[in-house]
Amino acid sequence: MNWTIEAKRLLKDRVWPWISAHRTAVIAILFWLGLILIGRQYMAANDLTFAQLTAQLQNIVVSTWFGPLLYIGIYLLRPLILFPASLLTILGGSVFGLWPGFLYVLVAGTLSAVIPYGIGRWFSSETASVPTSESAIRRFIQMLRRNPFRAVLIMRLIYLPYDAVSLLAGSLRIPFVVFILATGLGNLAGTLSFVGLGASIEGDLSAGQATINPSVLLFSGVVLVMSIVVSQLLNRRQSTTLDTGHEENV
Repeated sequence: MNWTIEAKRLLKDRVWPWISAHRTAVIAILFWLGLILIGRQYMAANDLTFAQLTAQLQNIVVSTWFGPLLYIGIYLLRPLILFPASLLTILGGSVFGLWPGFLYVLVAGTLSAVIPYGIGRWFSSETASVPTSESAIRRFIQMLRRNPFRAVLIMRLIYLPYDAVSLLAGSLRIPFVVFILATGLGNLAGTLSFVGLGASIEGDLSAGQATINPSVLLFSGVVLVMSIVVSQLLNRRQSTTLDTGHEENV
């Protein structure tokens, strides 16, 4: 009986608090384990190789009316399953092509920001506190409160951590319409460059018969370089603005 009591106490005092504190990681691990088990079972039941399974999935996404919706739905789950947005974006370009892929990924990427924004807003209070120590976070919080649209747009353009920006905007209760419009506009250049990278890969990648389209790859590279240059200029300008504002407040 003692070991049963100890086990219950361990679950209550150690295990459940840990799961609660790391719920996103736990959800992601369970999701990927379930997906791997389902995939292996399906491959064994239908005598498929991994390359054949990949080809089937690609055919479903490309050839059916609900394929783009399925892709967007998976992208929306990205913050919960901890899948890199960059890989999903490149995959969208490879599967759908440059311009259809750009449209689908732009919609999916913008909407995927809603989940961390909603989490941040849900767990925030009406009067969120501002860090008292001088830091970049404090400066960005001040900027978000002064001009939320411009602040979110700049944060997207200078490639700050995507979900962290959404969480911060939600916790500060930035108006949703302002947040989503700035996010969509800020996603344009990055989405086009990474989708172009995926679209430059032509042929059957799963079978090892892929080729590179140099013109599409060059286009993607030019957009990426231009977006990096613009983001660096904006970053320097914003740093100067934040420093000036701090000096005026002092």
